[in-house]
Amino acid sequence: MPQRWMKILAFFTAATLVVSACRKSEFSKDDKLPETFSTSLYITSQNQFLYALDPRTGEKKWEYYIGKHVEATPVIIGESLYLPTTDTLIKLDANRGKVQKKYWYDNADFKSFVSSPAVDGNNIIIGSLNDTLYSVNTVSDNMNWRFNAGGDIISSPTISQGRVIFAANSKVYSLDVATGAQVWSFSAGGFTASPAVSGTYVFIGSTDGNMYALDFATGTLKWNFDTKAQIQSSPIVYGGNVIFGSNNSKLYCLDTAAKKERWVYQAADRIVSSPTADRNIVYFGSYDFHFYALNVIDGQEKWKYKTDALIKSSPLMYNGNVYVGSHDKNMYSFDSSGVLHWKHNINGLIESSPIIWDLQKTFYPAISGMSQF
Repeated sequence: MPQRWMKILAFFTAATLVVSACRKSEFSKDDKLPETFSTSLYITSQNQFLYALDPRTGEKKWEYYIGKHVEATPVIIGESLYLPTTDTLIKLDANRGKVQKKYWYDNADFKSFVSSPAVDGNNIIIGSLNDTLYSVNTVSDNMNWRFNAGGDIISSPTISQGRVIFAANSKVYSLDVATGAQVWSFSAGGFTASPAVSGTYVFIGSTDGNMYALDFATGTLKWNFDTKAQIQSSPIVYGGNVIFGSNNSKLYCLDTAAKKERWVYQAADRIVSSPTADRNIVYFGSYDFHFYALNVIDGQEKWKYKTDALIKSSPLMYNGNVYVGSHDKNMYSFDSSGVLHWKHNINGLIESSPIIWDLQKTFYPAISGMSQF
């Protein structure tokens, strides 16, 4: 009997070896599957993290611990994301969230960034709290030029028609974007909002309560509109109107030709969030915890949504949906009718504004100075 079991065991052992040998010869060595990437929404918060979310679902793709408080909105060049911090400018792989470079210059105090940068081809234009506006080439990593503005740069620069327009303390400047040479300056009150350019006009709000319309070529004052309260909201120009919020809790729509109010909407608290507009609807957030959608034609409220905290972050439009962050630590996604698609808690107060990259084009909010209007 033992001999019989030994024969059976030997048979199965031999069969197993044959099968194993066949498998090894039939199949090649496994190769890694190619990586696939999709559209991402990027947002930072006061918990010192940068997040990449899926804009369709709100699900997190990856996160990067910055270790510093961030207020500025990042930008995308190529497949790299550039994130300004209070310490330096960080370059990351936009698809994977891996650090590629941290910028330092021996001859420049390259830090203290709260201003959101602007992009000119392969160049980043970025303002600092050390009174300096920098231009950096992201291909060579060399500094093109720097300009001392004599004051903190909080507002974000806007690039148009070969000029970079920005504000520092009580002055608005126009520089040649290629050389950094000053073209003109304009003085009034104080400026923390970002400028908007439309045709021959530069629009910018001031802490003295005025929305100023300046001549793009010369910087001379064309007209101004006094709201009697600080303006921290960056304007947008949409359909011949300049639209912006004020600390008096009002959203203004001014006719740029008539130089007067087209309509005014009264919220319940200050409006620091910069508006965005799409298909004749203007969207904005308020310190009264609400996110609003108004008809651009007459300012009538279409819908509003109450979050659990104030809204300072500026909204962003993409593919018919609007995205906004709140101090309640949530990113929100709505459709144009006010239906909430999703909200995602990122465990930190949201002051910065989101951007979306679809692997081809980047979509920025108005506060970046690179809105789609």
